[in-house]
Amino acid sequence: MRKVVLRWKTTSLQGAQEISELLEICERMEILGHLAINEKSVTQLAEIKLKQGQGIEKISNLENFKLIEVHEENDDGVLVSLLCTHPLAISAIELSNIHIHPPYGISEEKGMELRISGLSNSVSRFIKLIRMVLPPDNISVQTFQKEENGSIWESILTDRQIEVLQHAMRKGFYRIDRNVTLKQLADEMNMARSTYGEHIRRAEVEIMNKVMKDLE
Repeated sequence: MRKVVLRWKTTSLQGAQEISELLEICERMEILGHLAINEKSVTQLAEIKLKQGQGIEKISNLENFKLIEVHEENDDGVLVSLLCTHPLAISAIELSNIHIHPPYGISEEKGMELRISGLSNSVSRFIKLIRMVLPPDNISVQTFQKEENGSIWESILTDRQIEVLQHAMRKGFYRIDRNVTLKQLADEMNMARSTYGEHIRRAEVEIMNKVMKDLE
């Protein structure tokens, strides 16, 4: 098994027409989860921070994205479900034995990052395809073993997932007699409740997957 992180600088994305058009509409788009997957599309749960003067309905003007529903909106962004038919997403679906790990996304400030894991041969094929379509600026292979100066969880969870879990732990969310709600925690971090909850759920899935592998 291999886990690989692919990163693109914003300047490297400017040659991709639809991504450039997306960044004209929003400052950032973060895919929090996959709600449904079939051979032709992916239904995504996304949080989008729009640029001033832009409307969320403009997402549907893009060739490979269609707005399905707006769920919540606050200062942190708009939580929506999208139908995605982008070639990168379809390629990942068509290749067996690989998994794309949410959350992932694109931002005007940081560029784009994608985390994938799977069988070595399948991951290698996907990377070869990516290099032809949209060459990454950086490709790093992460290990599931604990490193000398780091934690194993830093290679499994995203920075945002760790931040949300640490906050939930500090506030007693995982105590048996807890008296704090997701809504309260989300408000403290200036996030939508569903966004905060999705980060926690995805982190819990990654943690349990690691635990089960260790128990096998």
